[in-house]
This record gives sequence, C-alpha cells and structure tokens, in this order.
Amino acid sequence: MPMNPRQQKNLKRKFAAYILLLGILGFIAFFLNTFFVSGKPLFISPVGKININRAEVEKILKNNHVSFSKIISENNSYLVDISNNGQVRLSLDKDIGQQISSLQRILIQLTIEGKPFKSIDFRFAEPIISF
Repeated sequence: MPMNPRQQKNLKRKFAAYILLLGILGFIAFFLNTFFVSGKPLFISPVGKININRAEVEKILKNNHVSFSKIISENNSYLVDISNNGQVRLSLDKDIGQQISSLQRILIQLTIEGKPFKSIDFRFAEPIISF
C-alpha cells in the first residue's frame, strides 16, 4: 500500500533525526576518546618545541642519518658542524624535526651535485645556503 505524503514527510523527519543523533554521538565519542583515553595531544603545534635541548637535537640528527662533529647552543639557535662540510644553524623558533628533515634532503642533493657548502641557515622563511 503506498504511503500518503504526510507519512513520507514524517518518515523523512525521523530518518534525519536518527542521522543527526548518530552524528552527535559519534562526535561526542571521538572527543571523549581523544581527551581521556589517548595520551597524545589533540593538536600538533606548527611552532614546534621551543625548549628542546642539545641531546634531543643530537638524537634527531642521528635518526635522520646526518653526521655531525659538534653542536653549539647560541642565542635562539643551534650551530651544528657537519662532518667534512660546513655549518648549519637551526632555529629554535621552528620545528627542529622539520628543519633536520629539510637539512637531510639538502645534504643529499648537494652531495649528488658534488657541491660543498660553507653554511646553511634555517632561521629564515627559506633556508639560506652559502657556498
């Protein structure tokens, strides 16, 4: 037996209400899980860790297979002597992990091209390479 327009309208309203209720419950479950169950932060800071110490920088460099001879802490940056090459200045105002990943890619490219460098500076919007 076909439904009359009023029954169809009521059915559509009920269906929309159930979908809305499921969405709200899913949203609540997601945030409860994020805040109470998961130990990870909800948002990742684009600025990175400001209070990163020298040992952490060494660990990140080693994990990214960047060979270095020494690390010097200066004002708001770290000065890293790259083995058999120049110096790299890492900014503490930016994500150190991203800077070191970029450094690794730059070092690979410069090695392929056979270009030694004097310095690479990550304190600016784009890395500055001096030859």
